[in-house]
Amino acid sequence: MCRHLAYLGPPVPLARLLTEPPRGLYEQAWQPRRQRYGTVNADGFGVGWYPEPYPREGGTDGRPAGPARERHDGPGDSGDGDETFPRPARYRRAVPVWADENFTELTRAVRSGAVLAAVRSATAGTTQDESAAAPFRDGRWLFSHNGAVPDWTRLPTSLPAAELLAMDARSDSALLWAMTARRLRQGEPPGGALAAVVREVAAARPTARLNFLLTDGRTVAATAWGDTLWYRTGPDHVLVASEPDDAPGQWHEVPDRSLLLATTAGVRVVALRPARNDSRDSEDTIMTESRFTLEDRLPAGYFTESLRADVLAGLGSSPRTLPPKWFYDKRGSDLFEQITRLPEYYPTRAEQEILERRAPEIAELTGAATLVELGSGSSRKTRLLLDALTAAGTLRRYAPLDVSSTALAEAGDAICRDYPQLEVTATVADFEQDLALSDEPGPRLLAFLGSTIGNLDRAQRLAFYRTLSLALSSDDVLLLGADLVKDPDVLVRAYDDTAGVTAEFDKNVLHVLNRELGADFDPAGFDHVALWNTEEERIEMRLRSRTAQTVKIPELDLSLDFAQAEDLRTELSCKFRRETLTEELHDGGFTVRQWWTDAAGRFALLLAVPN
Repeated sequence: MCRHLAYLGPPVPLARLLTEPPRGLYEQAWQPRRQRYGTVNADGFGVGWYPEPYPREGGTDGRPAGPARERHDGPGDSGDGDETFPRPARYRRAVPVWADENFTELTRAVRSGAVLAAVRSATAGTTQDESAAAPFRDGRWLFSHNGAVPDWTRLPTSLPAAELLAMDARSDSALLWAMTARRLRQGEPPGGALAAVVREVAAARPTARLNFLLTDGRTVAATAWGDTLWYRTGPDHVLVASEPDDAPGQWHEVPDRSLLLATTAGVRVVALRPARNDSRDSEDTIMTESRFTLEDRLPAGYFTESLRADVLAGLGSSPRTLPPKWFYDKRGSDLFEQITRLPEYYPTRAEQEILERRAPEIAELTGAATLVELGSGSSRKTRLLLDALTAAGTLRRYAPLDVSSTALAEAGDAICRDYPQLEVTATVADFEQDLALSDEPGPRLLAFLGSTIGNLDRAQRLAFYRTLSLALSSDDVLLLGADLVKDPDVLVRAYDDTAGVTAEFDKNVLHVLNRELGADFDPAGFDHVALWNTEEERIEMRLRSRTAQTVKIPELDLSLDFAQAEDLRTELSCKFRRETLTEELHDGGFTVRQWWTDAAGRFALLLAVPN
């Protein structure tokens, strides 16, 4: 295997991308953290970069064009044949990157706004000289492969003999590049060329690992197929890499079997599935890929900066609080799934009961062409709505929104597969900051299920309703799930189960703080407590300090003194009555049109329209 990265943005010294970041590509040559196959990348390295733009001939400044430009009317050209592009430069060696003393000097001296670099672990039987080191080049294109193709010398391809003989090197990566470059020269877009090569090779070699990087200095196309791929964005740049470095900035993992398309304006991730044997299945696969898109709208550093701000504000206040969203890392999400199956936890079953009975009626009343779901997660319950709306013949698009790109990618791929006429446009966003409603076909049904609305206090709910009412059109409808006031003993048991799963879920926030901020919380030093607040009619989950203790959070330069029995409130779960919820929705800009409950009257689903 190998490690590689691609960068687009303002010109920076190569050192800032390659050698300076802790745990960056330079260190990944001998100590990768996430590499799944092999441990050392010592068989060569390379970096390609695009010189800073030179003026066109006859430019307004009167200077001649620089010597490093290349006229290029080949694959992916933007159109009129008159544009010129800087030819990418390369530096490649067949030695370990740490053995080349000149490399660090080079990275300090060279600046570029478009870079592709790689460190190499060679596949058996390949060329050992620098010709086999990425990046490979053709015109303005640079390419790298992270992976391996078993028995690659016998891989069936459509390449003519002349192109096979003209390959840059004898290696699986060079063969994959020849296959890709041929498609680019024939005019295929970069994402389509990579996806086609992945499908072709995976069909012949199902165990092949095919992580590609491709750039022309303006865009980056990449595939995740068998190994890790991550990206991070900023206001003016994007960085795509095999694994994160430790430089500041929030990294996002690309789900396996995905195609990534990136510019400095944003990133789009599309699910990939292998080609199948018959033409109909192949057409279905291509249609699925074209029907699923994933847009990441979270700002650079969102998770890190939000967590820091919430910890400083919440743990520095009295009483101490944290928002419940920090429960939900991978472990927390798995624990919550367990909670929904516990006998004490009724809300999931009660809401599903209502949906099973009322989904056809909801479809008839709304006539929705788009189903938008906030905080969708795995989109499991939503299938009841999808079934009803597709049966009614109105639904064209499903638009889930969540902060987890992995959950959205998995759910989106499955829904595209199971609903072959449906378009899925997933968005990675925080609905409290960005509702991400734009060009969806109307009318829209916006679903906010699971009584997640109860995690907001009244002032937060009113602000949310008002923002939402302004974003919706007159023919749009809100479908809201709300847990109702009931016997406090039933409520407390739902949030403090006898198996202790909710207690582990509550304490998971301490594990998150320890991992992300270097805190030294001892989860065993806190007890999980669930209390019914009669005056506010809400459950409050708290972590209660068992002893007087001091907790340090070095990354925030924060020291917290907890008294014995002092509480840290981790979640509000407000419960509702029909009259008060109807009134507050009206104050927020909505009129309730329908109200349904389960047979036991524990939970409500309601339809509301903007006033």
